[in-house]
Amino acid sequence: MRVVIDLPDNLLKEVSYGFSDLEMEIKFLLATKLVEMGRISTGRASEWLGISKPLFLREMGRYGLSILPVDTESLEEDIINVRESVR
Repeated sequence: MRVVIDLPDNLLKEVSYGFSDLEMEIKFLLATKLVEMGRISTGRASEWLGISKPLFLREMGRYGLSILPVDTESLEEDIINVRESVR
């Protein structure tokens, strides 16, 4: 399947970070969002993009993304649990 999206010429230049190929950049952004939402695995995303899984994970890190969803409440609970276990 092929999808065509009209974008302003300067949009991707403003938001692009890692890939020089604009199609790859858009596919990467979509793949990371699908991984973040739990819709596909990092392995499936890297396979779709034609890159290794370690490279996919590294690129996610360059974008400031994590494969591990962490919310503030869970993080605070973990800190409390660690402090209590140290006592």
